[in-house]
Amino acid sequence: MSKEKLESLLKNMEIMLSEVEQLKIHCTKQTEEVNQIVQELRRENKDMTQKHERICQDLKEAKELVVQLQDTKVAFEAKERQAQKLSRQL
Repeated sequence: MSKEKLESLLKNMEIMLSEVEQLKIHCTKQTEEVNQIVQELRRENKDMTQKHERICQDLKEAKELVVQLQDTKVAFEAKERQAQKLSRQL
């Protein structure tokens, strides 16, 4: 190989090495950004899971309360009918 070709090859390799280093820096930055986003998404997922569990518990308690209220209503209506029946008998 001639001296010019060797120098040209060396210059091209230096340019490529510089580009590789820039790519490495860029990839490192992107990796850090992705890791931060992943951590944030994990926190959000944990928060949402906890909120979901609380909502499910609240819903369960609300359903139980509705059942209790329905039972109370049925018992009240039965007592009301019994009072009306006794009232008619008097």
